[in-house]
Amino acid sequence: MGHLSTRESVSLFFSDMASFTSIVESLKPEDTLVLLSRYFNDMSDVIDRFGGVVIEFIGDAIYAVFGAPIRNNNHAEACVKAMLKMQRGVQKINHWSQQLGLPHVSIRCGVHTGWVRVGNIGFHSRLKFGCMGDNANVPSRLEELNKSYGTGNLISEATWNRLPREEFVLRPVDFVDLSYGEELEEMVFEVIQHLGSSRPSPRFILRDTLSRKYERALKLYVDRKFDKAAGAFREVSLQMGQHLGIFDKASVVMRKRASYYQFHPPPNTWRGIWNLSREPDEKDGINEEAVFVCI
Repeated sequence: MGHLSTRESVSLFFSDMASFTSIVESLKPEDTLVLLSRYFNDMSDVIDRFGGVVIEFIGDAIYAVFGAPIRNNNHAEACVKAMLKMQRGVQKINHWSQQLGLPHVSIRCGVHTGWVRVGNIGFHSRLKFGCMGDNANVPSRLEELNKSYGTGNLISEATWNRLPREEFVLRPVDFVDLSYGEELEEMVFEVIQHLGSSRPSPRFILRDTLSRKYERALKLYVDRKFDKAAGAFREVSLQMGQHLGIFDKASVVMRKRASYYQFHPPPNTWRGIWNLSREPDEKDGINEEAVFVCI
């Protein structure tokens, strides 16, 4: 029987199609197969080109590893670049789908870097390469968290620590408890854009500026200055809508949370993690605010 033979530092990727169940229900089985085949083919090609290995397809989800068995000391950077390439690749798939009368798709991604046990799993007649350990499950949790913030990708602080910051627009989104081995608050980040060697565009510069404004709002939030934090998050959401044509759910959500904590302060032991099982709403005296998006 196969076994997990070595402990390696790797970066793990997990993606899932948004609203896949609804998409499948609207298609004939043969059309679903055509769409998934094209999607898996294109996404796998990107993973291969950046030195990653697909561990498995789970329904419409993709689970991949960078750094093992193909060694790469810059596995975090390779994984994040592949993720951004895959997200852009979905746009090409949607153009192709439109010509065939198939629905558009979008994906949510999670990336985490850490130590796992890697090797062949299974029996001599059926082996596959796999990863195990507390860190192995984190990417899927990050992918799921995208739903809360309206983001297309989230990476862990461990991955963020290994990226060349000058090459990316990265936005800290929130403190969360990923619980991989021990309970600690950890920042998660949205990767907005990769600059590389090209000159930054005006849109790139504006996204970076607004990301820094969001970061300052988050600092006010963690420092329990909830009134100022709510105003700062509100300003970010307004500018994202007016100048970039983006409805920024993350800043809207964080504005509501900051407003909630103004009237319902968290305990003194609070370290930035949202401690309710639901988002605040009108029942809590938190009103919706119109955010105008210029198209």
